[in-house]
This record gives sequence, structure tokens and C-alpha cells, in this order.
Amino acid sequence: MTPTPHDALFKATFSQPEHAAAALREVLPAAVTARIDFATLALQSGSFIDQKLAASQSDLLFSARLGRTSVFIYVLFEHQSTTHPLMAFRLLEYMVRIWHGYLERHPKSTRIPAILPVVLHHSDTGWNAAVAFQELIDLPPGTLALIAEHVPHFRFVLDDISAETDEALRARAMTALGRLVLWCFRHARRPDELVARLSGWYEVVREVRRAPGGGAALARVWRYILNIADPAQPRELLQRLLAAAGPEAEEEIVTIADYLREQGRLAGEREGQRSALLKQLRLRFGELPEQVVARVRAADAAQIEGWIERVITSPTLDDVLTER
Repeated sequence: MTPTPHDALFKATFSQPEHAAAALREVLPAAVTARIDFATLALQSGSFIDQKLAASQSDLLFSARLGRTSVFIYVLFEHQSTTHPLMAFRLLEYMVRIWHGYLERHPKSTRIPAILPVVLHHSDTGWNAAVAFQELIDLPPGTLALIAEHVPHFRFVLDDISAETDEALRARAMTALGRLVLWCFRHARRPDELVARLSGWYEVVREVRRAPGGGAALARVWRYILNIADPAQPRELLQRLLAAAGPEAEEEIVTIADYLREQGRLAGEREGQRSALLKQLRLRFGELPEQVVARVRAADAAQIEGWIERVITSPTLDDVLTER
């Protein structure tokens, strides 16, 4: 599945331990951060979210030393318009998947590592649901205390940036890139407002550019803004973005804008070729099976071109679609 702009920027930025460590120090309880050796923070492979939720969630798993043992830190980024009331249950499912993976790698282990769940959230409403798993248990009043030790019990760390001001985000003890990316997420639903406010972040942008790899990092930010904007007047938005980002960003932004336009043109051409191929196949062979339509929709440019060349001369539908 093609990653969303939110997913791509989140992972490109916070998969780097430097940016992740600073963000985690900001939101984890101080007593916990004092015991974690963030110099050992390391990204782990894998994603644990349900594929049907991939358009609204992204996740990263880290490990770090805590005293004489290791702990997992699981960060879930939720970028949807509302709060999910069963988030604690969803997190429990993801945590169990993490433990399953750990035990597959360590089949002789008789203990499992702790997982610190962290949710980065942004919505129109702000967070308004439970953050503790036990709050989801449906029991008569006063009963939970009687069975509390017999049911799962955890709270996730919530970083709700929905109502954070620009000043509060700018003041966070994080890397410049981390602060800039969170600010972009905070205003992502109103791209025009994001661009209008960008000039106020000029010094942060300059700080990002001065850091190692800063130019490439900013290119990802500009691509994100242009991807989410989808403006009615793209040229006007581009000019506003150029004015707000400063002259240093002109080459980066113009190059990315050209790239996005070219990708859009190519995508349009490919979609036109798919539609033309499906029409030709129906004219030759009648109504098409669903799996054939799905195969054409998922095909790349080279496959489509090959099928178009064979559709007139091939005697059967199978012969058209047979790879050669």
C-alpha cells in the first residue's frame, strides 16, 4: 500500500533515533526518562497496525536499555478527524503482536519485555476518550476494584497536539526538524493556514537547514505541504509557499513542485491507458471477471503497454494477460 503523506513524513522523521529520542523525552514521565538510556534507542522492524487503518495510523517501535534490561517503546501516530473510543483496546492488540514477534525470535524466553505505548494524536475535536484500558471494562459501579487485579491494566502516554499553540510547539525541547514536523501535522487539515503561518517558523526552518541532512529533510517537508494542499489554484499556493519559506528554499520547492506535477501527469496517463485497455478487452472478450479488472488496475506501465499491444492479435483473454 502506498504510504500517505502523513505516514511518509512521520516515519522519515521520527524513525531516526535523534528526533525520536527528543520527542519521547518531551512526553514520557520524567521519572521514566531518567531511567531510560536514550543513547541505546534503536528502531525495530515491522508495523503492527491493521492494514485497513493504514490510511489514518502510522507506527514505530523502538527498543532501549532501562537499567539492566531492555524496554520497547511503541509510538502510534493517529491522524484522523475524530477520536477512537477503543484506542486502549486497539493498542493492546498491537502490543500482543509485538510480544508474539519477540517470542518468535526468542523461543526459549520465559519472560517478555515491557512496552511503553505512546499515542501522538491530532484531530478536529482533540482527545476525548479513555487513555486507560480499565476504563473500557463494562462493569456495575464499584465492581472494578474487586476484580482489578484479574483484568489487563495499563495507560498509554498521550501527546495530543490538537490544541497546542504554535508557541508551545516551538518551545518544545526537541530537534528543530521534530518541532517543525509536529507543527505541520498540527495544521495539516488547513493547508492555507499552514502556509500563512510558515513565515513565523523561519528561524526554525533555518535551524533545520543548518543541521546535517537538513536540506533533504526540508525537501520532505515541502513535498508534504504540496501533497496535502491540493489547492484550487496551485500556482498561487506555490508562490505563497516560496515567499514564506525564504529564498534559500526556492530551488528545493520548485524542484519538488515540478516532480509532483510530473507524477500527476504520469498517473493520469496510466489511468487513461488502463481505462482504454479495459474497454478494448470488453469489446473483444465480453464482460471481464473481477480478478482481471483488479489485475489491470494494479498493473504497472510496462505491463499495460504489453497488454495493449497483444489485445488485438491474441485469440483469448488468457493469452493477452500471459506474461512473456
